[in-house]
Amino acid sequence: MQNIDDAPPEETAIYKNLEFWMSDLPPQLKTLPINHLAIPGSHDTMTYTISRKGEIGPDGPKFLRHLGCFKMLAKPVIFNWSITQHDDIKAQLNGGIRYLDLRVARKDGVNEICFLHGLYGAAVEEPLEDIADWLTSHPGEVVILDFQHFYQFNDSLHNMLINIIERTFKGKLCPIFPSFTHISLQWLALEKYQVFVIYRNVAVMNHTNFWFSSLWVTPWPNTVNPVHLIKFLDESLESRNPRTGFVSQCLLTPDTFYVVKHVFGNLERDLVDVCRNNTLPWIRNKKPGSDGLNIVISDFVSYNDFLFAKTVIQRNVEMLKVSSKPISGKYIEVQSKS
Repeated sequence: MQNIDDAPPEETAIYKNLEFWMSDLPPQLKTLPINHLAIPGSHDTMTYTISRKGEIGPDGPKFLRHLGCFKMLAKPVIFNWSITQHDDIKAQLNGGIRYLDLRVARKDGVNEICFLHGLYGAAVEEPLEDIADWLTSHPGEVVILDFQHFYQFNDSLHNMLINIIERTFKGKLCPIFPSFTHISLQWLALEKYQVFVIYRNVAVMNHTNFWFSSLWVTPWPNTVNPVHLIKFLDESLESRNPRTGFVSQCLLTPDTFYVVKHVFGNLERDLVDVCRNNTLPWIRNKKPGSDGLNIVISDFVSYNDFLFAKTVIQRNVEMLKVSSKPISGKYIEVQSKS
């Protein structure tokens, strides 16, 4: 049995460098629809920007926002169970992460949009600019931004965020299509598209560069039980629509009762190890393709030198076994900038 901490041997890995793994894929894989590839992502990507001193966000239980002086006691507990990533966005991208799970809210008292998870984090502008800068220096790479949740938003704030996204990623946004059939890494490189933006709100119904929820399905396990998690992942993948993108959430989610019971614990120590011990073997036993793995997300993705990303990316080797002949279409080589 393979140890869960074993990465693919360097000589058999289909990537040369996690920072450029899409650029390094064999030509045959670059002609596949992007919803057929196995792509690693990070859950609550921007939680590295939250701090113990941050204000309590609107995504937590309402009673937490009305505790008066007891807020100072609650904040460390919220922090311990809200932070899911230690590494900043460029480190995650350099580690192979290509799907980013984003939650945003208007900050109380100011007209500012911030990332959050339990506590408020950074304003959205600088991290998004960091992603755009990274993409400019990595022309063969593609990133999927999934704006999952919006708190304390109105039409004006949606327009504000949409404008920030369009301005930041000008020329890089892949327009929405009803089918993924032609959307391969090869085609994206030819068109110079590097960013998919999934915006899970009706505010973008008339915007051609923002993808709808129905085209990128992301079922949530919502359990602290690893046995239930694996059963959920299996059942969800078995019922996957081959015409859409699909997100497998390899994570355990504590509810309020669990946090109260483990008030002096934290997500990383109490749940992540047991989750990893169950989900890494699950990933290694699955294949990508129209009815298989597509996007796979996890907490604390930098563990053991980004073992999670290596494991997900390596599953694409299965697609090389489908046919010994390259899929039709001229292969276009895209050189990474040095």
